Amino acid sequence: MAPNSLSAGRMHQHVPLDPDSLYVCTVQLATGAFHWAIIITDANSRAVRHHWYQVSGRPYAETYGSQTVTPATRTGNSAVLGYYKLEGYVPCPDFVDICRSVFTSYATVDENRAHNMTCRTWILQVLMGLYDKGSFPGRKENRTELISLVETKIKTMSTQADNNFLTLFYQSLVHQYHPPVLSL
Repeated sequence: MAPNSLSAGRMHQHVPLDPDSLYVCTVQLATGAFHWAIIITDANSRAVRHHWYQVSGRPYAETYGSQTVTPATRTGNSAVLGYYKLEGYVPCPDFVDICRSVFTSYATVDENRAHNMTCRTWILQVLMGLYDKGSFPGRKENRTELISLVETKIKTMSTQADNNFLTLFYQSLVHQYHPPVLSL
């Protein structure tokens, strides 16, 4: 069993991820809603989260950000709903540039949503950029098929994981929850 670490008074189990890989991670928000992020691991399985998130005190509402993370069963008070590895990923030297250039935020979150700018659509756009740069050479799907597959499967699996977590929560068995780590 993986070692436990105490965070915010709760037990968080470390979730090991494969080296030199790209994962899409979903985290519980409100019932039925998830925060989406990309996690890139290096040769030593050090994980960096890349995501589109809200900021305050700036002339724009949301931005791209990245930070080193320790993959775990929970982040803060929210359950991680899954780590979904995209098979066949080859690291892209332009990765951060793609992440930074996908969206330019509007002044408010409502304006961003009106323009279909969310953490989910940001990820899908990043994956399109990576596909165009040759980061998925072994995949048989074309770009549209790959993006559709990723979106559909992750939505479905995250919903199932959310339901599993909530069932355990209502049974006071949250300590038994472990997010899926699956390959797509």
